[in-house]
Amino acid sequence: MSTGRRPDAAASEGGPRAGRGQTPGKAGAPRSPGPRIAVAAGLWAALLPLASGRALAEYRLGTGDIVEVAIFGMADYRRRVTVNIDGTVSLPFLGEAKAAGLSLADLRKAVTTGLEASGTVRNPDVTVELVEHRPFYISGDVARPGAQPYRPGMTVRHAVAVAGGYDALRFRAENPLLAAPEMQSQYDSHWVEFVRRKARVLSLQAEIDEGDTVDLAVLRQAPVDPRVIDQIASLETRDLATRAANFRKERQAIQALVAQTKTSVAGLERSLRESQATVEQQVQSIERTAGNAARGLSPTYRLEEERRAVALLKGQQTDATSRLAQARRELAELERRLDRTVDEHRSALLQNLQATVVEMERERAQVRSAGERLLYTGALKAQLRGTGRAPDIVIHRKGADGTVRLAVEEGTEIQPDDVIEVVIRPDQLVVGAKAGALADAAR
Repeated sequence: MSTGRRPDAAASEGGPRAGRGQTPGKAGAPRSPGPRIAVAAGLWAALLPLASGRALAEYRLGTGDIVEVAIFGMADYRRRVTVNIDGTVSLPFLGEAKAAGLSLADLRKAVTTGLEASGTVRNPDVTVELVEHRPFYISGDVARPGAQPYRPGMTVRHAVAVAGGYDALRFRAENPLLAAPEMQSQYDSHWVEFVRRKARVLSLQAEIDEGDTVDLAVLRQAPVDPRVIDQIASLETRDLATRAANFRKERQAIQALVAQTKTSVAGLERSLRESQATVEQQVQSIERTAGNAARGLSPTYRLEEERRAVALLKGQQTDATSRLAQARRELAELERRLDRTVDEHRSALLQNLQATVVEMERERAQVRSAGERLLYTGALKAQLRGTGRAPDIVIHRKGADGTVRLAVEEGTEIQPDDVIEVVIRPDQLVVGAKAGALADAAR
């Protein structure tokens, strides 16, 4: 039975229906979602350039950017060019055209205007696309520092990921987990030695000031076991008392000799004065005896006896004078010995103090060096264990007024040509900084 419809008519009706989503030759088939998809795709394609245009509206071209310039209808006029170091791009019919500092829209307008002005192309439909951004740069505690390709929407976190992640271990020479105990031991040993040297400096200064006690309370500021500090202080105090007592005994012994010699000198001087008076009296007696003998009142032998007595007294007086001179020389030598002993003792103390101060400063330097090594080892341990606070991140960005320094976080967006500086400073490293401060406090 005929349906009253020609096959060709059915086919002709099936054509438009296929365009609306139906399958040709199947009149009863359901509608296809093709038109809806096409409409949605068209709307998305229309909105996407608007969104990307808004995103790139603020972007300014710079040296290193790669752009593609094309003219609709001119297949041969499609050029992918790089913005040169002088900020220009090389284009057919235009030569060198300025691009640095322009947006994509500004560059498209400049190319369009230039082509129209040259008369080579009438009413050109120019398109300008940004093919590749100029790179950004990252340095510091990352695995692969240097220039890295930029992608729109990148943050500092993306930049660090592209650079291989954080890495404070790139300068390590040995395993920090194995080196840390030894470095801690060296650090503690240098601190103990520094405390010992400081105690000796204080005790020597007290001894120079002629004291036999010293205040060592300042040693308690050092990060050393208090029992060790107490033991060092006790031994140094006892050693100071012993040194002071020994010097005091030596000085008192010389002072006793000086006093004894002074007594001898005084006795000899007194004896010499008495002997002089006796000799004078005896001389007067001889004169009287000689007068009497001359008058026949006294025998001659008496005069001889008195003269021999005077000669004997003068001999004793000469001997006493010699012994007095010897005693005075001994007294002068003892006094010089006493002064020399005091001066030599003071000089020895000053030299010892100087040497001890030098050794103490050397230990101070060792403390700081060990503290810095421990500081770095703490950073490595912190990284290996995944502990420590967030790194310090700084972006150096070029602007119209020059390069600015921005302290940022991992979520901050970056721009092409940014220089990112990453520094890892774990909380464990505070002990190293305290080392130098405590060393200065123990001064």
